[in-house]
Parts: sequence; structure tokens; C-alpha cells
Amino acid sequence: MALHSSICSNLRSSKSVFLAASLLFMSACSDELPENQSQEKQVGYIHSAQIERVSRQDSYNVHREYVGKLEAKQKTSMRFEFAGRISQVYKDSGDLVETGEIIASLGTELLSIQVDELEAQEAQLKAQLTLNSANLARIESLRNRDYASAQRFDELSAEKSILMASLDGLAASIATLNYQIDRAQLKAPYTGVIAQRHVSTGDLVSANMAAFSLVNQGEQQVSVGIPADVAKTLSLKQTLPIVIAKNTYIGSILAIGQQVNPQTRTLEVRLAITEDVKIASGAIARVAIEQTVDKSGFWVPLTAITDGIRGQWNVYAASPSEHQQHKDVYQISAKTIQVLHTTEELAYINGLGSDAIELVTTGLHRYVPGQQVKNAETHLAGGNE
Repeated sequence: MALHSSICSNLRSSKSVFLAASLLFMSACSDELPENQSQEKQVGYIHSAQIERVSRQDSYNVHREYVGKLEAKQKTSMRFEFAGRISQVYKDSGDLVETGEIIASLGTELLSIQVDELEAQEAQLKAQLTLNSANLARIESLRNRDYASAQRFDELSAEKSILMASLDGLAASIATLNYQIDRAQLKAPYTGVIAQRHVSTGDLVSANMAAFSLVNQGEQQVSVGIPADVAKTLSLKQTLPIVIAKNTYIGSILAIGQQVNPQTRTLEVRLAITEDVKIASGAIARVAIEQTVDKSGFWVPLTAITDGIRGQWNVYAASPSEHQQHKDVYQISAKTIQVLHTTEELAYINGLGSDAIELVTTGLHRYVPGQQVKNAETHLAGGNE
């Protein structure tokens, strides 16, 4: 009985060992088969890449903006011609004034008193002149009858000349005072806007003191500093776009300066805006200029450029592979280039050494030089991968 139990136990143990060995062998076979198939699949797979053909250009345009400011064509610092005390201010900063409108005035009481005094002297001289004329007529009548001396006649004639000269002097003095009284009213020389008021009622001003700043808002210009090498490419009456307060206007060049600013090393260019601008003087204006640079190169997407060794830039050129049956399989090679100019999406480069070349334009981080790829657009169009 014990012998039978031992034999059964050995048989069960042998079955277990055989079953475990069979499972292990089957597992090994199943693991080996997919790996071989995967390796075969990996060996035959070629990545797709976005490949574009670029051609050499003879030049490229650079869009530059230069900052200037909007200025009034006429801007006047208004001053009184004579010293005095401000008696009345009629306008304030920001007010619109018409030609000849009174802005402020000086007190004229003293001038009026002086005019009255001179007019009284004038009346006195006129009375003396009337008497002199009567005496002169009487003496002349007596002299014709030899009842008066020639000396008396000459004295009266000289007195008349003195009186008339004095009257002329008084008339000139009165005219001077009336002129000062008239100029005591500060009037607008043209229609414009009061940019700034510097005086108030009661202020004592001198002839050299600025009272108001007046600008002509109807005729505004843009003044901008432009480098000399760019300014020499411009011409009078040339039109350029101008951006002011997010609005674009067209400006016509009025003048190009001939004196370089020693601080900014630029030439002043003045432009007239061809339409009415409802913006205050002094606003920032941006003048856009397209400059052509005569240098050959290629326009490529920014995504086609990657960093190379020692701070250089590379692109991946795609050349048809000679070892593949399909003609749309390419070999990648790195080419060092120089970036001449960039925009938001494109870069202008040189250093490719040919008139046309095919480049990998996107996803450069997925590829390495020497790798074989196929054109993604060709395969998408053909419907096979």
C-alpha cells in the first residue's frame, strides 16, 4: 500500500514538471515570434517628413517702423508786445479760437490817461496855431502897406512851423498810445486751439513772457528721425503709411533734412497727412518704410531651422536616396546656414550653395542627419503609408 502511494506521488510530480516545462517552452516561443516580427517591421519602416522645395531670391524686403510725433504746422507762443497787468483772461487751455478773437487783455487805464493828457496838449497847440495864423495874416496885411516889419512876420512864420511840428509830434504820441491800447488785447492770429495757458488775471507780465501757446489743429504734420542711409532712398512727395493711435493714415514727404542730428544720428523727415486727423498734437506716430536689401538667399519657415554646434544654425536638406526602390525616399543631411532676417513666421537665410533645394520644414527634433525619410505630402496624396 505504501509502495502504491509512492508511485502515485512520483507520477503526479512528473506530470507537474512536464506541464511546467511545456508552458515555459510555449511562452518562450510566443515571446520570440512577436519580437522577430517587430524587428522586421522596424527595419522596413521609414518616417514621413514634411519636405518643401525652396528657391533662391536675389533680394529681400525689410519692414521697419520709425517713431516720430504728430506736430502742428503752426504753433505760436503768444506774448504781449508791451508790459502790463492782466486784466481779463477770456480763453483757457483746450479752447478753440477763431482768427482775431480776443484771448486776454491788459489793463489800459494809464494809457488812456496819457492819451487824454496828450489830446489836451494837442487842443492847446491847435488854439495857439489858430492865434498864430490870425496874427500872421494881420502882420502880412500891414507889411504890404509898410506898417509892419519883416522881422515880425518871420517870427510868426517860424512860430507857426513850430506849432505845426509840435502838433505832429503829439499826434504821433497819441497814435503810439492807441497802438499800445489796441495791442493790450491779445488776439488769435489764426484759427486754432489753446494748447496751454501760462498767465492768470492780475499777473504782471513783461514783453518777453509767454502768455499762451496756440496750435493750428487743421494742418498737422509728422516729424520723424530716419537714419541717413534709409533717408537717401526716399524722395519728396513719396507716400508712406503712418500709424497714429492704432489708425493708419497716408503721409506725403514734404522735406528731408540735410543736417544729421548729433544725438540721434538721424535726419529729420517731415510728412503731411493727406486727411484730417482728429488727434492732439504731440501724439506718437510710427512711419513704416519698406527697404530692399540686395542680397541673395532663401525664404524658409522658422520651423525649418534648428540649432547646430558652437552657436551655429542648421537646416536639414533632403536629397533623393540612391539605395531605395522608391523615388520618394530621401536622405537627410545637415547644412550650416546664416540667418539674415526674420519675420514672425519666416527667415531669410544663405549658405545653401544652390539655386533650389528641398528642406525638411517641420519637426526637426524627430530626425537626425543620415536618416532616411519619405515625403509626407506625397504619401498622403497617394493614400499609402
